Amino acid sequence: MIRVLIALLTIIIFLSSFSLESISSSQSSYYIQTTSPVYSILPGSHFIQPLNRSTELYIGVLLSLRNTSGLTSLLNFIYGSKQYYHHWLSPMSFDNQFYPKRSYVNNLISYLESYNLSYSGEFGDNLVLIFNGSVESVESAFHTYINVYYYPFTTIYWFGLPGITNIQPFYYYANNVTASVPYNVGKFILGIVGLNSFDPHLYSAISQDWKANIVKYNATDSSLISKIVISPLTIQRYFNFTQAYQNGYTGKGSTIAIEGVPEEYINNSDIYAFWNLYNVQRTGTFSVVEFGNDTSGGQSGENELDAEWAGAFSPGANLYVVFSNGYVGGVSLVGYLLNYWYELYYMINVLNPTEISISVTVPESYLAAYYPAMLQFIHQIMEQAAVEGISVLAASGDWGFESDHPPPNFIIDTYNTIWYPETDPYVTSVGGIFISVNSSGNITRITGWDYSTGGNSVVFPAQSYELTSIIPDTPKLVRTYPDIAFVSAGGFNIPEFGFGLPLIFQGQLFLWYGTSGAAPVTAAMVSLTAQRLGSLNFALYSISYQGKIFTPNGYIQGMKAWIPITTGGNPTPAHYGWNYVTGPGTYNAYAMIYDLILYSET
Repeated sequence: MIRVLIALLTIIIFLSSFSLESISSSQSSYYIQTTSPVYSILPGSHFIQPLNRSTELYIGVLLSLRNTSGLTSLLNFIYGSKQYYHHWLSPMSFDNQFYPKRSYVNNLISYLESYNLSYSGEFGDNLVLIFNGSVESVESAFHTYINVYYYPFTTIYWFGLPGITNIQPFYYYANNVTASVPYNVGKFILGIVGLNSFDPHLYSAISQDWKANIVKYNATDSSLISKIVISPLTIQRYFNFTQAYQNGYTGKGSTIAIEGVPEEYINNSDIYAFWNLYNVQRTGTFSVVEFGNDTSGGQSGENELDAEWAGAFSPGANLYVVFSNGYVGGVSLVGYLLNYWYELYYMINVLNPTEISISVTVPESYLAAYYPAMLQFIHQIMEQAAVEGISVLAASGDWGFESDHPPPNFIIDTYNTIWYPETDPYVTSVGGIFISVNSSGNITRITGWDYSTGGNSVVFPAQSYELTSIIPDTPKLVRTYPDIAFVSAGGFNIPEFGFGLPLIFQGQLFLWYGTSGAAPVTAAMVSLTAQRLGSLNFALYSISYQGKIFTPNGYIQGMKAWIPITTGGNPTPAHYGWNYVTGPGTYNAYAMIYDLILYSET
């Protein structure tokens, strides 16, 4: 109950922090609440001295969408009304209606230049404005002060609980006064990157779902390595993808975009080698989009996995992997998070795909406690995706209930959180199931995967589709996840954290586990519909276990698409009805495709 009360209080604080109308236009100053010292200064820090006023800083000004009340109404119309049901906007139309006007941007640039800040350019059609100048200029422009602090502890806490562990004490700089500017200049400023060095300079919040858990396959006697490698075809047959293919659902006409790990790259030959190994007859295209040239993170096995499995399960879909490598404002300014955001911006505004698959994630509690502007900045892009009819699916994570129960063969160092953008109301979080096979390689049993992450948002309240859900036991207090689940681990005679699913990486066969694979495969399943379905949660929570579907036009009968999962735990138990391991459960692919199309067309 205490955790629930904390969550509700945080929701109130979060929502009030982003009210763009919180200050009347008749007032002279606009306070950028996301720059409050409560977010900038770690509790327990010691003041050292003011930051040298001649030090040069780079800052990024993040802008909000305009007409946010109109956007909320539009989303309600698109997903809940008969007249405007699934009437999607184009990227250009959305831009014209909701992006900041050029006249406002020019006024903001002129204001900051008057304080000797140099304008370096914009990213994302005026949503990110980059400036550089001395500490003195930054302090004067934003009416704040920037000091040096020392953090003496080895753990960073949020909401009174251990968050990031195993760190060393460190120095950082931060503003100790909430930044402010004249109202007409600041009314669309969502936040500022660079007023403090705690984030993103010192710690990258971004995590790959699997953390590096792959092993070379060599058929050793290790109890963690399955002697039977589970092929994509085995999974396709068991979960009825093959019937979808036989009925012409191949993904032709769909586009799947995959979120790249910033500052990394992939080897395209690995992707094609995987498809050749498993005789995947692809007709869709495959492309990699890269911005910037900082690939210091190395080769991304995460994204090779995403591309290999998404392409195998949706042979007709066009496939993109997007990397932004030190691109937005330069590495010295933003670290990873704005590059992470820019990948989503590019997908939604340029590629305009039918599906987005995300296996790269950020702790929601970390953002809510120390970087709320970035959370809201990504959230408004997710709102745009929902208005354009893009289905966004994200891996729920591999660390158990609220990331407190990781597999025993690695340490994550980040606890007491579920993950963002998985908690976003317009994102479908994909949890995990474990498949057991016999010595012949046939699937004999499916259970909830013990490390599938689920939990309660500390930011977002319960959503309309949760309040009206026809899935038994759906929580109705705050936004919870997962929303669906699929294969995340499996094998013959191995434990839940064993390796039995194939990946070609650096030209060799590796084995993996993780919800990292569940998200791209589920995105591939959705792409087989060859339709623009938008935020899937409205449909998923409207499809009953018996196949009865509730639509804005009333009930209709579909197929039995859900497969409830009643065993397994993370350690909260999976059971009939919604649960923290698999959400409503996993799915029969052909039946789910049928129901999703029926829901959308009705």
